[in-house]
Order: sequence, then structure tokens, then C-alpha cells
Amino acid sequence: MDKQDTLRNLLFAGLIFFGIMLLAPRLFNVARPPAPVSEGTSGLPKEPSTTAAGAGLPGAREPSAAVAGGYSVVEADEVRTERIGADLSSDFDPEHAAPYRMQLTLSNIGASIESARMSDHTADVANRERYPLLSPVASPDGKVYRSLAVENVNIDDVDVRLDDKLWNLRAIEPYEAQRAGTDESGQKAEFWIEIRKEAAPVLRVVRTLRLPQQPEERQRHDLYSDITIENLSDRPHRIVLTYRGGVGLVADGYRGSSRVADYGVAREDGTVVGAREYLTKIAAKPEHFMPLFNPSQAPGSRLSWAATGNQYFTCTVAPLGFDGSDNPPFIASVEAVDLDANEQTAEDVTVRLITSAASVDAGAAVTYPAELYLGEKAGEAFKEIPKYASRNYYFQIAAGFGSCTFTWLVEVMIWLLNSLHAAVPDFGVAILILVVIVRSLLHPITKKGQINIVRMQQKMADFAPAAEELKRKYANDKARLQQETMKLYREHGINPIGQIAGCLPMILQMPIWIALFLSLSNNVRIRHEGTFFLPWIHDLTAPDALLTFSNPLPLIGDSFNLLPILVAIFMYIQQKTQPKPKPNPNASEQQRMQQETMQKMMPLMSFVMLFIFYTMPAGLNLYIMCSSFFGWMEQTYIRKHIKERQDADTSPYPKSGADAPLKRKKRAGEMSFIEKLQKLAEDAQKARPRKPAKKSGRR
Repeated sequence: MDKQDTLRNLLFAGLIFFGIMLLAPRLFNVARPPAPVSEGTSGLPKEPSTTAAGAGLPGAREPSAAVAGGYSVVEADEVRTERIGADLSSDFDPEHAAPYRMQLTLSNIGASIESARMSDHTADVANRERYPLLSPVASPDGKVYRSLAVENVNIDDVDVRLDDKLWNLRAIEPYEAQRAGTDESGQKAEFWIEIRKEAAPVLRVVRTLRLPQQPEERQRHDLYSDITIENLSDRPHRIVLTYRGGVGLVADGYRGSSRVADYGVAREDGTVVGAREYLTKIAAKPEHFMPLFNPSQAPGSRLSWAATGNQYFTCTVAPLGFDGSDNPPFIASVEAVDLDANEQTAEDVTVRLITSAASVDAGAAVTYPAELYLGEKAGEAFKEIPKYASRNYYFQIAAGFGSCTFTWLVEVMIWLLNSLHAAVPDFGVAILILVVIVRSLLHPITKKGQINIVRMQQKMADFAPAAEELKRKYANDKARLQQETMKLYREHGINPIGQIAGCLPMILQMPIWIALFLSLSNNVRIRHEGTFFLPWIHDLTAPDALLTFSNPLPLIGDSFNLLPILVAIFMYIQQKTQPKPKPNPNASEQQRMQQETMQKMMPLMSFVMLFIFYTMPAGLNLYIMCSSFFGWMEQTYIRKHIKERQDADTSPYPKSGADAPLKRKKRAGEMSFIEKLQKLAEDAQKARPRKPAKKSGRR
């Protein structure tokens, strides 16, 4: 093939490649994402009214006084909800929502959070509603579970349930405070409920929630909670408080089922170590319960935080000390619990925090403060903001990296993609640039590998007949055959270990593929990001879905994905253009059949990749497809260059023989690596005791 033919083929392949990318949406008539839909039509929980008396609200009931162990709870007259934070009206504008980054719908049932919606993120690509981080969860028996509810108060070993009671809710009001040396302002809500015994007041429980103004540039999603227990009686009481974390996290992202309960434990030296359990595993346990941490089992350690989260978002509760420091001495245990005890559901699985017993004197009060983080798992914020960094919130991201590749490589991939996106405002283009960077870095290894393949094929052409002759000559002497074969390797200048050099580029790319997949699965910045030059792709973290189906099809599923097919095609082309070893004329019929089978199997491996990558994120398939395309062009160029130099008889890579160039001249008496291996093999053979010869004849 001459230079003009090679150039023509490369240009033709490039036109086909980009033509498919640009024309596919038009050929298949790909639909654009639908317009924003009204609230409540997307299958997501619909928000209750801002102030209500329980009409249409799950869990609403007539107020009543609950009695337990002689204690009664004085409830409010009606069910109420209030919204605080961002204004997420139908004509939503992110600038109008600022300076709040979330909208909370508070419920006076259990002094809880009915729902939490993020102003910075959408529910999905087609639905422009704001992302519902927390939502109420209804069980089959009609019970409704809400986030961060105060579950119960134990008074002198008697449990008084509070999560199903109607608390009094004061009107939302602004607040101002000093925190960490800076002025803070926002909105405040206050719940309170009274517990009596024989009509005499015993305790008042007050919960205060403060949502500060946090512009996007501050990278914070904080919410502050204080639960105060006031002793209204004339004698001390022993108090234990129980409250829960978030519920109703949706299955978000490519690995949507990976909803987790994470927690961080602070050691004596101040370092925080994280641990993780999956919500589905907890729901499947017969007891529907799992203890996470108990300070008595780890003396000197304490709970730093506990969280429920999904692929990109988290609801993290960090209890504070009585003085507001990161040293809560009052947490007795943390556990994960399946609230509805139904193994088929995991949305209601949450963390439960239980305080140690505290004695509250008559007329005194005790306050349990906590800081909450409600928002995306933001790597930069978790590393740069001192409070988040000291608590090791970053564990919630790093735990998603798994153990299939290096953590630092995933972090480099995330940093590189985010940096490229800052320069080119399109993550698809950033992935293409990443392909060019990686292929350029691997070019010296790729070139060396291709040269080694050509050199080995040329030398094996001379080596094969001599090797077959040795097999026939020493067919009954395995040790001698091994010695003579190693000697033949030295005579022909063949290093068997060096033959794997041609596979190095693929081997080195595998960790990069895994790291890219994990970066797409753990980098919230790429969530719901498409690319302009592949207009049917609206989310690089999900399959490309050129066509979607209302009913899943066999082997295809609910969408037809084009990129995995192109990945298989370009891998097939790349494998077909690999040079094939010349057949050995002295090989047996069985050996020839084995060689032919291997040659047929190698291209089929590319179609195995089709099934592996069919449901993988579009960003990963885009990278592998472009990498295969550029790798094929690079391979074609290198082989053309080698052939031209061989034809001109100026190539340093001989067509045959044992005169391959050495990196340095071998000193007199110095053995090469192969010779050292040969000597070791011979010494081992001599040291092996020989079996005594069998005597002939019968006894």
C-alpha cells in the first residue's frame, strides 16, 4: 500500500466516523428532551401545600394525646407544613433562588423534613424539576416516614414516641448569628411539644432548624439543628433521645441502586475513618437492623458523622458537642434500620442516632446540637472546606472508587476532566482531548510495541523451522529439548518475555478505562451533561440511548445504544489490521488448526466488548471508541513507516536474523538475561536427583 492509498483510507475512515456521529440523530429521528412538566406529573412525590391542615397530606390525622407509661403528649391542633429556603416556583431561575441552595418543606409531624429539593440540580434530563434529595416514604400499611424526625424520648426508662405526633410549629422568621468569625443570616423554624404525666408538665422538647444563606460560590449545603429538652417538673429525670437521618433518597445515576449508609469514626489522634453499608443489604437482613458504631466497642473513638446517600447526593448528620465543637460525648450508638421492615424497599432505610443517658435537673435543660449537609457529593468542597475535610466527608466519594484501580488515578481523571471542561465548556470535547493526551503519552510505548511485534514475527519465521526440528530430535528428552530451545532463542536474538510488549498499550489503558468509568460515576459535575457534536446524548454518565422504548426489548432493554456498537466496530477494525504471523510450514495439522482458531477468535473478542459496554455510560464508550479509532490510525502510520524503512533497507529493525541492536555493548564474559535464565535452568536440572533405571526381566 503506497502513501497515497494510506492517506486516502485514513481520510475516508475519518469521514465515515464523523458522518455517523452527525447524521445518526437525523437518520433515526431522535427526539429532543421534552419541555419542563408541571409539578407532580413526573412520578416524583408531589409537594404538599405550604400551609395546610392535612388535606391530601399522607399521614394526616386528627390530633390526639398518646399515652405511654402514664405519660401523655399534648399535640398541636392541625397538621402543618412550611417551606423555607429557595423559591422553586414553576418559572424557576437559579439566580432568583439564590442565596439559598435548597428548599425545605418542614412538617410538624415528628418535627421532621417532609422533603428537600436542590436548587442547583434537576431531577433528570427530561424533567427540569429541581432534584428531590429527600422525600416522604409510605409503607404498605399506610405509615409515612419522614426525614430527620425526632423518634422518641426515653424518660426514666419509659419510651415516649414523638415521630407520629403533631408538634407546634412557630412561624418562619429570619435570624442572624456569628459563626466562625463571620456574620451569618438565614431563616429559622422552631417546633415544640409538651409531655405531661397526670396533667402535670414534665418535659418540653424544642427543635430549632436554621437554614443559612449560602451562595453557590461558598460550596456549602449546611443546615443546623438543635434539640433542647427542658425539665418542667420539680425533680430530675434521666433522658435518652433518639432521632433519625434522611429517608426517600431516589435511585439516581448509572448505579442508582447503590444507596448507602456511610459513617465516620474519629480516633484518638483526631483522624476520621469512614465505613459503608448498602441499604439493600440492610433491608434484606431478617431483623431489618444493623448496628454501625458503638463507642463502648472502640474505646477512645467517637462518632463524627452518619449519612444516607446515593451515587451523587448525601444527607449527612454530624452531631456536635454541648459547646458546639466536633466532640459529641453524648452519642451512645448509631444503627441502620429498615423502618417498614420490608426487604423489597430500601428508600426507608436510614441511620438512627441514640444519645447516652443524661440527667436533667428540675428547671434545667440540655441541648443536642448537630450540623447537617444536604447536597451533592462535591469533591473540591469536601477537600477544601476545613470543617468538611477534618470530618473526612470525602470518604463518601472515595468509597465509590472501589478497588479495581488506583484511587489517585480516579482523582487525576476527575481533576483533568473538570480542568478541561473549564477551558472548553463541553464534557464531550473534554473527553476527546483526554483521548489525545493519553494516546500521545502512550505513543512511545505503542511504537515500541509495534516494532517488537514486527521484529518478533520476522525472527520467528527463521526460528520456527529450527524449533520444529528440535522437537522431533529430542521428542523423548524434555530437559534436553528445553536446553536446546533456550539456546536457539539466544542464537536468534529472541526474548520470549519481550513478546508481550505489543500488549502493553492495551494493558496500560485498562486502569484508565476503569478510572474514567469511576470518575463518571462519582463526579457530580458531569451529571446530566451532554455534548454538542453528539446531539442525542444528554447525559454522559448514562447509556447514550439513541432510541428509547416504552417496553424493554429482549437483549436490548429499554433503549438502543449506538456508541457500544461503534466501539465494537472500531475494535474489530483495529484487530483485523494487526499483522498476522506467517504459518509455519513444519507445523502439525493440530497446530495449524489451533492457530486458525485463535485468528478467528481474536476479532470476535471485539463483539464480546459490545455486550460488556452496552449499558455503560456514554462518556466511557465515547472515550474507548475514539481511542480505538485514533489507535487504529496510529498503528497504520507506524507500520507504514516501518515498511518504508525496511524497503529502503535503512531500518534498524532487521527483517530476519539475530542481529537486533542492543542498548549497550555487552562486556566480555557478561551473560545476558536469557543466558542467566538458561544457566539457572541447567543448574536446577543438574541438582535434580535422577530416578534409578528400571531393571529388565521378571523376578
